[in-house]
Amino acid sequence: MRLVLRSAKELDKFLARLEAIGGQGKVLANGERPLVEVAANGHLPEAFLRWEEVERVLPAGAENPLVRAWNGPFQLGTWDPLQEPLLIAGPCSVEDRETLLNLARELKALGVHALRGGAFKARTSPYAFQGLGKKALDWLLEAKAETGLPLCVEVLSERHLPLYDKVDLLQIGARNMDHYWLLKEVAALHKPVLLKRNPQATVEEFLLAAEYLLLHGAPVVFLCERGIRTFERSLRYTLDVGAVPVIQAQTRLPVVVDPSHAAGRWLYVEPLALAGLAAGALGLLVEVHLDPVRAYSDAAQQLTVDQFALLVERARLLYRTLPSRGLAEPLQGQS
Repeated sequence: MRLVLRSAKELDKFLARLEAIGGQGKVLANGERPLVEVAANGHLPEAFLRWEEVERVLPAGAENPLVRAWNGPFQLGTWDPLQEPLLIAGPCSVEDRETLLNLARELKALGVHALRGGAFKARTSPYAFQGLGKKALDWLLEAKAETGLPLCVEVLSERHLPLYDKVDLLQIGARNMDHYWLLKEVAALHKPVLLKRNPQATVEEFLLAAEYLLLHGAPVVFLCERGIRTFERSLRYTLDVGAVPVIQAQTRLPVVVDPSHAAGRWLYVEPLALAGLAAGALGLLVEVHLDPVRAYSDAAQQLTVDQFALLVERARLLYRTLPSRGLAEPLQGQS
């Protein structure tokens, strides 16, 4: 079995106590809260929950022990998860300096917690707009310097990572969820990561991708449900609202939803966003543009600032009426 200890200070005491009853322990992860694999010499898992050094017993054979054991902080900017939903907003693609700066100022006034914006874009068609690259990153950093908003920017390639030194939240797009070498390199920067679920991925595969990130150094992974591919074509993707509580029953990692990519059309972004929050999501990742009709990419699904302002008002109201989302409670089936 695998046990999560309450503190690294308890490790030596725990191992000595384990040895005294004829058990053996192998330290799998020696961080702030060590993960120990135990040969328990016939003792039942429930017995170890009585030990003061032990926080949690993980399910036998769990392939994602770090995801299940994670219980760290996940602050971003001024966001307080007990008070309001996390709001990450901005354009699909950064298109020009003045438009980005003006949008960032308006989003700041609405109380957004982080600014998103695409610099390098992964596009299905090789002829579609691919992003402005380093120039876009420079403008994003300028917007951060002026507004104080943390940045959430997608990483497409390991080669680009030196450019992301001042980006606060590194985004792994849905297409790269199972690009495991990229996950390792991004995690090695020891920055928070926002991981989007691949539309073809199961929840188990999604959490294993998060396991890669935690194993290789990411301090926290924001798990982003952005829609899965089904037979239904009236929306761009089907937002898997049910995945939100399913994931939350297995990990304390923060779960957010991206209603923009699930909807594919602005008309459906707000109802999907509110559905995600009602299911227990802690926040939203929303595409917003000063003039969506003129957007270089994803024009149909981006909200205007006024539309987004209305969504923010309703999202905050809904969030305040819901339970605490288990932020201070044991996970399902655990004590």
